Amino acid sequence: MTANAMYQGVQYQIEELNKGEWQWSFQPPTGPRQSGRARGERRWAVTVVRRAIDIWHLMNRTSQVA
Repeated sequence: MTANAMYQGVQYQIEELNKGEWQWSFQPPTGPRQSGRARGERRWAVTVVRRAIDIWHLMNRTSQVA
């Protein structure tokens, strides 16, 4: 199962690899693609990738984000 969505102007993707194991990724406006894994329910994977996007925004406040 793969899902695509938007958060804070960034498109992200989560994909279930095995039951309860998720891979997430997003392409920030600048810089390399970010990715990781989460275990648990789908909503936990969504929470993890959204927090990663929040952290990217905090760490890149001075970048020119559209």
